[in-house]
Formats: sequence, C-alpha cells, structure tokens
Amino acid sequence: MGLFGGKRSKEKPVRLFYASDIHGTEVLWRKFLNAARSYESDVLVMGGDLTGKAVIPLVEKEGGYEVELFGERQWVQGEEEVAELERQVRGKGMYPHRMTSDEVSRVAAMSVDEREDWFAVVMLETFEQWLALAGERLEGTDVRCFVMPGNDDPPGVAEAIVTSPGVEACDGELVEFNGYSMVSLGYSNPTPFDSPRELPEDEIYRRVSALADQAPDISRCVFNLHVPPYDSQLDTAPELDEDLQVVMAGSEPKQIPVGSTAVRELIEEYQPLLSLHGHVHESAGATRIGRTLAINPGSDYHTGRISGCLLALRGEDVKHQFVNG
Repeated sequence: MGLFGGKRSKEKPVRLFYASDIHGTEVLWRKFLNAARSYESDVLVMGGDLTGKAVIPLVEKEGGYEVELFGERQWVQGEEEVAELERQVRGKGMYPHRMTSDEVSRVAAMSVDEREDWFAVVMLETFEQWLALAGERLEGTDVRCFVMPGNDDPPGVAEAIVTSPGVEACDGELVEFNGYSMVSLGYSNPTPFDSPRELPEDEIYRRVSALADQAPDISRCVFNLHVPPYDSQLDTAPELDEDLQVVMAGSEPKQIPVGSTAVRELIEEYQPLLSLHGHVHESAGATRIGRTLAINPGSDYHTGRISGCLLALRGEDVKHQFVNG
C-alpha cells in the first residue's frame, strides 16, 4: 500500500504540505514549518495571506505596560509577563508593539496613508523574524519551502520573501522541485474589500498562462494559485452588499461563488496534475476539474489550528489527506 493506500509504483512519492491564509498568527507559521518533520514532508508551500491586520500597542505606564485587548484593559510588568502577553497577541494574528504615550498620540494624529505606512513597518519587523525562523528550522535539511504573498498582504511582504535566505519565493514564477514544476500567483480577482493585490481576470489568465506555457511537462505540473476556480465548491462564500453587509436569503446568509473565472479556464485548458488554492476560508474541500485535483484546505486561523493538506505526488498520480492541528 502507498502513503494513503493504493497500488505502490517504483517511483518514490514526493510529500508536499500545503497551507494558506494564516493571517499573522505566529503559532500557525511555526506549525507550518513543523510540518516538515511532523509529516516527513519534502516540500512546504504557503499559499498567501500571511500577515495580520492590527497592531496592539503596549503603552509604557508606571514601570510596566498597559494594553487593551478584546475590550479589556490589562497592566503587566516584568519581562516575563510582558513576553507572555506579546505571545498571546501574536497567537491571535496581531502585532504587539511597545510604545510610549507620546508615540501613541503621534500615530493617532497621522493621516490614513501615514498610519498604513507605519503599520507596514511594524508588520514587516515581525514578518522578517518569521522568515529568519524558517531558516533556523529548516537549516541542514533538504526541505524546499516555497512562500508567496496573497491578495491581503501589503507591499513589502513580497520583497521580504525574495530577499530571505530561509525560504524560496515563487509568486509569479515557474519553479521546479523533485521532478515536478509549479506555477504560482498570489493575486486574486477583484473583491468587495479592494485588497492590496488584486488583478482583472484577463490579467490573471495572461500571467498564469505565460508561466504554464513554459512548464516542461504539464502532467507533472502544480498550479499554486491563491484564488480558487469559479463555481468549484472551493469558492463559496456569503454574498456582500455595497456596505459589506451579508445578504440574507431568509434566515441564512446567501451563498455565492466568488472564485476566479480565469483560474477556472486555466485549469480546464491546461489540466495540471494538481491545483492548490486558499483565499476562501469557509470553503474547504477537494474536487476534480477534468484530470486536475483542485484543493482548498480552508482556514480557521483564529482558533490556533492550522488547516492544511498533505499530498503524495507519484508520477502522474496524486493523493491527498486534509490535516488540522
């Protein structure tokens, strides 16, 4: 029997662990890196939306720090207590930042654009620590670790990945590993949220097809595309109105497909071995589009549990197993 059952061939399977949409939750980044050892993975792929969206100020006060977290004010002192609080904040996908009262007032007085620039600097400090951790954890192994930003990741994330020695950048690239090739794109089609990295459908098609045309063997090619294919059951989410409120159908939210028509067309046309997706947290699953296995492990990042998929690639065959831990 093979890794997940089935007939064993002579070719040793390549074990690939895929996860996406961890949104700044440090414990999930650590679990992602640990998958190399836990699942004996040869390849790790992180499919985007790595960063969080909020800074939590720890304000210097009376020999300690005051912080407002989840509507409650706390006061901590001593490096051990402060470090534990910072760990809790990072575990919720946010960024703790020690500040004076004057610094808090200065940031509060900034324009929206200035505040976004300040947030990007704080976020990147933590993200670069993540990348350094990857280098430490994977040093001395043969594990390949591919990382790309998603549609929600702000400017600077892509550059940090490219310049990090601890991981391999893949966004907008054709890369090869263990006899397979992988085409990656971390952008999404337009969303109601006007996120930082969105493209029109025709541009998504143009970028991915230009890479797929270079793949040496499409039957041994993986598509790593942040946004799932349209109307695939991997892209079902509540419909939103112009005010970003959920549209109701009776007593239940109205569910609609929100994936990319270009990604759907690309999979149908090229028929890669495997297609990896994230983006739509509530639509975990696997489906076949022609010969292509398309998967979305979903995301429950706020729970501290990583939703991932362990895949065994052997020749032109792929088997999958969803894992959550």
